[in-house]
Amino acid sequence: MRFDIVVIGGGSTGSSIAYHLVKNGAGRVALIEREHVGWGQTGRSTAVVRLHYSTVEVARMALVSWEELRRMDELVGGPSGFRPCGFAIAADERDVDGLRRNVEMQKGLGIKTRLISPEELAEIQPGLDPRGLVAAAYEPESGYADPVLTAQTYAGAASEMGCTLMPKTEVGSLTVEKGEIVSLETSRGRVEADVVVNATGVWANMLLSTIGVDLPVKVMKEEIVVWVRPPQFHGEHIVFADLPNNYYMRPFGSGQTYMGSINPDMSRIGSSPSDFNVDERVGLDAVSEYGAALSSRFPVMSEARHGGGWIGLYDVTPDWHPIIGFMDWPANLFNVVGLSGHGFKLAPAFGMIASELILRGRSGLVDKEFFSHKRFGEGRLIGSSYKYGVIS
Repeated sequence: MRFDIVVIGGGSTGSSIAYHLVKNGAGRVALIEREHVGWGQTGRSTAVVRLHYSTVEVARMALVSWEELRRMDELVGGPSGFRPCGFAIAADERDVDGLRRNVEMQKGLGIKTRLISPEELAEIQPGLDPRGLVAAAYEPESGYADPVLTAQTYAGAASEMGCTLMPKTEVGSLTVEKGEIVSLETSRGRVEADVVVNATGVWANMLLSTIGVDLPVKVMKEEIVVWVRPPQFHGEHIVFADLPNNYYMRPFGSGQTYMGSINPDMSRIGSSPSDFNVDERVGLDAVSEYGAALSSRFPVMSEARHGGGWIGLYDVTPDWHPIIGFMDWPANLFNVVGLSGHGFKLAPAFGMIASELILRGRSGLVDKEFFSHKRFGEGRLIGSSYKYGVIS
């Protein structure tokens, strides 16, 4: 089998890339997925959709991603499950200056956000105790979506436009000749392509190890706790990021809440997904720690019941921003990896950027060198207003 472009990885990022490639006239495109579309870490995402970032480039990407996710039926032809319940990120005196700078920058891009007082935050979200907070950034039209549904919508739309979907197909190795990948050995036989896109997330370096390439990407474990809220706190609350208490939360239905860490434990880091057991139960220490933090901000949640949870994995770079672009060697390998917990919310932009850089050599969203893997060797890491990885 031969294609112009092969995308490896059928999560939200790979599916978005495949869709935007065929939409922009890429020719013969294949999307290869080891299991089924939306499998892997996409299916374990909490799928928060927010626009609060520290750099113009990433905030602009978040804005176009939000636009495509909220209008996916109209723009792509299928649902994303987007729910505009609102998003707020709250800070104390340690982070309030960065919060203010970010809000002003984001407003300049046309993002619907504003700085609010702790008292106004408590009015927007009843049951919240604002003590210790100095300010919050509020996005009334942000929220969350369905990550698997989104990936399936992208893949389905790509297929309708001619993309070849190859689920249940594992890529075992890559073959390089004269500085380019000439073939992929898969469980369905040999596949050839002019361009190979690596969108395998936490499996990126496992794939690249077959040709001796090692990107500065580590794998980090994250625990998501599910809470069953007490009857007096039913209904759809906002998505909320509490910087002082180091957690974020989003609603699931009218009576449950998903909760994760803003600044994951850096001791839980490995070199590959095999270093972790994603099927293990969330530890009782995490449940206790999360519960104490959550009930300190929402006293009513002291009556919440632990409703389970799951283990997720992040593919993390040294500056918590992705690697996007062609390699020097092999020259036809294009990476979109190291998504660092931002993958789902930026998946539409990743697809747009990848298709533009591959097909035209430039992108209207970001300079082609901004996310280059070369930045780590050149010492030009992408900065953030905060010390927290997931909120960059």
